[in-house]
Amino acid sequence: MYRQARNAVRDLLRTRAPYLVRYISTFHLTDDRRLLETVILPYLRDDPAVKRVLFVGCEWYTKPCESKFRGKEYWTIDIDPNKRRFGARRHMVDALRNLERHRPADYFDAVICNGVFMKTAIETRDDAEASFRACWRCLRPGGWFVLGWNDIDELRPYPPSESPTLAAFTRTSFPPLGVSEHRTDTSYGHTYTFFSKPEALQEGL
Repeated sequence: MYRQARNAVRDLLRTRAPYLVRYISTFHLTDDRRLLETVILPYLRDDPAVKRVLFVGCEWYTKPCESKFRGKEYWTIDIDPNKRRFGARRHMVDALRNLERHRPADYFDAVICNGVFMKTAIETRDDAEASFRACWRCLRPGGWFVLGWNDIDELRPYPPSESPTLAAFTRTSFPPLGVSEHRTDTSYGHTYTFFSKPEALQEGL
């Protein structure tokens, strides 16, 4: 009896797990996640100029993001080796600042850095600037850099407006929203700022 019950549960999870993940994920959709998953990611998916995508940081609820980019070359990166199971088939275990060890210059068409510019992830100014520089170098000219960050002092290392590396990018209006920065209706002030890499190279980056 026990073996039959165990096998029944195993078969149920094997066949229904993808649906359960999607079902549970609907309860995780705060305003910032909803904007990311229903507006930002679909736009990048449908943009024919975006062929290679990097998603920074992995959690259980980011695992389904890969399915949104079928037909694209989708990568993930996370410093924690235990997060590999939440990453893409093309996954890098490393700090974002070391991205150039894995991919060449001008490789990606879009880099999505959401929820990692914070005091519990990219914690220091030096680490943040090195990470932004790595994104700059591995992003092709004209490519998208999407930064999602919490606009409260307790959660961010420093205001992104103070970053000299981000200043080398161009703040760019994101077509579905019509703005280059959007603050979501969340208690932590989660904000998306949209950049593109200019065609002209910046000295020192």
